[in-house]
Amino acid sequence: MPSMLASSNGHAARPRLNLALDLDGVLTEHPRPLAIAASQKFELDLPERAFVDSAGLNVPQAVREWVYSDDGPASQLLPAEGAQRFVRDVVELLGQENVQIITARSAASANMTRHWLQRHNFPEITVLFADDKPTVAAQRRCNVAVEDSLRHARSYSDSGMLCFLIAPPDSYSDDLPGVVRVDSLTPIPGLLRDEIERIDDGKNGTAAFAARPRIVISDSIDRDARSALAEVAEIIDVDGTDTPALLAVLGHADALIVRSETQVTAEVIAAGPNLRVIARAGVGVDNVDLDAATRAGVLVLNAPGANRYSAGEHTIALLLAITRQIPRANESTHAGRWERKRLKPIDLRGRTAGIVGLGRVGGVVAKRLAAFEMKILAYDPYISQARFDEHGAESVSYEELLRRSDIITYHVPSTPETRNMLCAETFPLLKDGVIVINCSRGDVVDQYVLAEALKTGAVAAAGVDVFPHEPAVDGPLFGLPNAVLSPHTGGSSEEALKAVGEMISSSVICALNGQAVPNAVNLPPASLVAPELQRLTSVASAAGHLLAVLQPSPPAGFRMTVNGNVPDDVTEHVAGAALSEAMHLWTHRRVTPVNARLIAGELGMDVRVDAGTRDPNVIPTFSFEATGEPEEPAHQVRVVWDRAQAGIVAVDRFTLDRPLAGELLITHHRDVPGVIGRVGTIIGRYDVNIAGMEVGRHHRGGEAIMVVNVDNEIPDGALQEIRAIPGMVGAFKISLPADLSRPRPATPALAMPDTI
Repeated sequence: MPSMLASSNGHAARPRLNLALDLDGVLTEHPRPLAIAASQKFELDLPERAFVDSAGLNVPQAVREWVYSDDGPASQLLPAEGAQRFVRDVVELLGQENVQIITARSAASANMTRHWLQRHNFPEITVLFADDKPTVAAQRRCNVAVEDSLRHARSYSDSGMLCFLIAPPDSYSDDLPGVVRVDSLTPIPGLLRDEIERIDDGKNGTAAFAARPRIVISDSIDRDARSALAEVAEIIDVDGTDTPALLAVLGHADALIVRSETQVTAEVIAAGPNLRVIARAGVGVDNVDLDAATRAGVLVLNAPGANRYSAGEHTIALLLAITRQIPRANESTHAGRWERKRLKPIDLRGRTAGIVGLGRVGGVVAKRLAAFEMKILAYDPYISQARFDEHGAESVSYEELLRRSDIITYHVPSTPETRNMLCAETFPLLKDGVIVINCSRGDVVDQYVLAEALKTGAVAAAGVDVFPHEPAVDGPLFGLPNAVLSPHTGGSSEEALKAVGEMISSSVICALNGQAVPNAVNLPPASLVAPELQRLTSVASAAGHLLAVLQPSPPAGFRMTVNGNVPDDVTEHVAGAALSEAMHLWTHRRVTPVNARLIAGELGMDVRVDAGTRDPNVIPTFSFEATGEPEEPAHQVRVVWDRAQAGIVAVDRFTLDRPLAGELLITHHRDVPGVIGRVGTIIGRYDVNIAGMEVGRHHRGGEAIMVVNVDNEIPDGALQEIRAIPGMVGAFKISLPADLSRPRPATPALAMPDTI
């Protein structure tokens, strides 16, 4: 085996293995019959390998269309030896949603291709048609491929994916990075299984599979933070103000880290189909299109509070520069003019300061202004009276603050509510000779109106660190002697950059590892520590996936009912985990906990989260229900959580004695004699050992359920025989982790082998 399969000592995030399969020459016999038939039909001299890569070998389009037409020669190909078993094995191993065929055949061949797969008894999986396979694979989050075309194998490798190439030993050089040559499909499931066992044992994944996540950094960040990210990821640096360059590197990026200069528009987000995280190394996220990020399922992070001391001290610096007339004093003294008598500084003591926004930065400013013995007014409708009291600030309305303050300083985010808070309508409320400081966001104060007030003297002076469009090289405030300007350096002290960098680097790494983080902007904050929440959401994910197996078509409604005293943020995380995993079987669109409700709504699904009892003495449960057509019964899965462990304890109104785990067979059948015995006989005939069994019924002769734990997988043949038993309503084989209470790097794979 090439050296790329040697163990890695890095700390890359453990991957979910997601497989892209070629069709012609991989799942079919060698496609030489297609070349022979096409040569005869069109009087050509095509090489035998022409349809290994018909686009790359320039086979005429008309020839390709004929070959892959409904009755064309491709419809007569035979499966490759062991191909059906191979697909069944990888579906069982990775989960149905993590295996797909990506073929360069024309989309016009879709019906013929699917009929061919059904005719030859392949498990039904997603089939995608594209010559640019790596791009489609990236959109599907694939990290492993199987090919027989060297061109496509190289393309996968160049995109950072491992590719198994089915080819003779002398067909290419073994040192091709990212490509592992195999003689057939046979060894591939074993290699994948070994990798999963390494992950389950808590070991580092092999270098071949553990493709390091790619993080694009488009603005400068702290050096130590960058080094921490580089230990676990491939770092790509780009100038965020160069939009074409930024778009060009996002195609295979997992995360994007920006500061204030990069504008993360919908176009930028669309250029990164693989993006999982956008991190703003700072407080405000007004340069990130939050709606577009949420629709794309991308988690947005920021660093609230990390630079509050730097921003607060910068506010004081601007204020002192104005009141002590430092810029003018500095310039005139350097010029040799001793203007001691002309300079008229003023004291802060005894004056009234109005703070708009008493959050993290506003609180820092309040404490420092109080040290100058100033009277503090504050306007903030979103905080408690206790916080006003803590900072010795009088809570007033915004209008009263404008009327009474000698100095006004803004510390609010950019929102529809705060944009142009100080504008032509509100300026008349100000005291004559007021001082205005803006270190929040550039669009909070109308700079054109402020400039006019500075020129007339209605506003004595202004200190501004932020601008509507940055970098700012011109504007209405430029050149005014009573405007002290700085280039958005309020949060740029060495200490602030380090604190922001530490918060962003650690949270990006956690987010890429699937952990909840406290500084998410478009998900609720997590009140549980990450491992505890991940244990719970991993079980919720499995429950959602199981629900979708029981209800394979998109339901009319998805409902989660919570009983017990569960924090609201935990409820939201659990609902998002369950719904997003269920949606993976209900739609081919990219779904994450960030956009699960949005996508479900667009599919016409009614999503509800209901609260039952909040009794703290009740052990919390989460009941998930999918409702189909009115005449169809609703399917249900229930999870219990004792705040330490969690497990699936009920399926379709039947309560289980033990949480579901391991290899399972679940049947719905009529409560009639002989059904259970026949199931056991069939399983035994296929050499599958039963480790445990639970049966239940609502009433004699009615609906019943059986859950069977087995030591090894149930063959498809056994499952088909079980489904044929008289009185059997449905049978499902399910693979769950042996211990669902343990945090999982990937969602458990649950599948019905005979469904897409």
